[in-house]
Formats: sequence, structure tokens, C-alpha cells
Amino acid sequence: MFQERRISPRVHCSLPAEIETSLGKMIDVELVNISRSGFYVEGDDALAGLQPPQGLGATEVWLHFGLEHSPIHCHCRIVYKRRNSHDCIGLGLHIVSTHPESLDLIERFVAAR
Repeated sequence: MFQERRISPRVHCSLPAEIETSLGKMIDVELVNISRSGFYVEGDDALAGLQPPQGLGATEVWLHFGLEHSPIHCHCRIVYKRRNSHDCIGLGLHIVSTHPESLDLIERFVAAR
């Protein structure tokens, strides 16, 4: 039997979002699940090229999306990347920082589901 081991509950969703790279490139993705501590997004092959800068251990991006008619902007670290199919890549993102009001919106969204 599967036992949930995450500290923060995660809920499924389907929201349009954008990833902004450190070079300012914008990549359309779908926000597939959300929690207080992070997200799982899916997108096309544009996500395949996301690599950490030379000499650094992690890739950091900005995730932009909307909740309850409010924009959310989260600075995130990519914790894993997986190819789900030939044209779909998934990224696990951990929130590094965001505005406290954005975190409140995320918590309310998760709690309501």
C-alpha cells in the first residue's frame, strides 16, 4: 500500500503557467499539481534544455501562474526532470521564495481541495 510521505499535501490541478529561465526565456507549461512547498509541471521539449549553469548544482527558474484571479510568481529550484513521453517532459519544482500573500493563496487552494 502506498503511504504519502510528503510534508505538504499535494493536490492535482490543470492550470496554464509559464516558466521563466535565468536568461529570460519564457516556456509555456501546465501546472499539474501544487503544494505549499512545490509544484509539478509538464511541457514540451523546450523543457529538455533546462540545465544548471556551469559549475552550479541546481537550475533555478521562475514559475508564473494565476490563482483566485491573482498572479503568482514563485522562484523555484528544479529538483527533478523526467520524460513522460516523446513530447512531454515533467519537472518537479521546489519553492525557494515567493511573496507571503502568494503562499497564502496556494495554501487556501490546496486546503479547499
